[in-house]
Amino acid sequence: MDVREDQTGTVTLVLNDVSVVGVANHGVHISDCSLADDCGGGGGGAGEGSDASILVRLTNVIIDDVGNGRFDADGLRVDERSEGSVTLIADASSFTHVGADGVELDEGQDGDVQVNVSDAVFNNNGAYCDPSVLAAFLPEVDEAEFDQGQTAADDIPGEITGSPDDACFEREVDLYDDGTVEAYEFGIDLDDGFDVDEAGPGSIHLLMEDSEIVGNLDEGLDFDEENEGGIVVSVLRTHAAGNNDDGYKISEEDAGDVSGTFVMSAAAENGGVGFVLEEAGSGDLALTAANPVSFGNDGGDVSFELVQEDEGAGGALIFGGAVAEPMELHGVVLEDN
Repeated sequence: MDVREDQTGTVTLVLNDVSVVGVANHGVHISDCSLADDCGGGGGGAGEGSDASILVRLTNVIIDDVGNGRFDADGLRVDERSEGSVTLIADASSFTHVGADGVELDEGQDGDVQVNVSDAVFNNNGAYCDPSVLAAFLPEVDEAEFDQGQTAADDIPGEITGSPDDACFEREVDLYDDGTVEAYEFGIDLDDGFDVDEAGPGSIHLLMEDSEIVGNLDEGLDFDEENEGGIVVSVLRTHAAGNNDDGYKISEEDAGDVSGTFVMSAAAENGGVGFVLEEAGSGDLALTAANPVSFGNDGGDVSFELVQEDEGAGGALIFGGAVAEPMELHGVVLEDN
């Protein structure tokens, strides 16, 4: 569904009792972006769009086994640029066995992302870049660090070619001022159950109830906000389990606040941390977790990782429930119950 360049107001897509199954590309794609499939993530906000907002309402929608025919094809994908916000309201809907993200919402410039999800399933997504197939194409040494002047850029492994899909590989290289290599790292680009990126003036607001986020190849829930604006999430009676990385990851890169409320929600046996909230700028971080359950995350090492890196205040109130692993707190004070 392409939004016209001169569109104003709100573009609305309503799906009731719809199944989208066995599609090689995105299952459902709403694009308000001049770069079409090359629009990319919300981070950086590349591309141009109309002044319109986008509203998506899903009721009893099944999106299954889509996005397995090309790189970065999602179950539900919304790309929004220029002015305008993205609103997703989903009830009794499922996003499963998707090659990339089960749901990806990218809001790249002015505007907010508003999400209200209930009785939803985000399971077993992100495996198009299958590590069991692609790991054989990684360099023998896939990451390394060097002293200044030790290693020239031509002496480290180059871009990977000749794999089933070379786009699946990430290569990062850091250089010293003299042009020699400080470090390099290769990785395989896996995807999440539910991914939201917001860049530019605008915030992310989430209400999630009675949902499950299970078995995704990267994070379960992964929300990132940069530039002006913050993140407010309320997660009720929801569980994230068996994801390869963090169960819930909420990250704010600049001066906005992060506010998280988790009620009777669980994180279990995730490869990363159970609950992550990060504020990297001067905004505040506040967490309230009522009756949380956390066990077996990060190899049994970390349940909650709460980080306030700059001048803002950080506070957390966690009570009831059962938390088996230790917490990691950086710039955040754990309040008494």
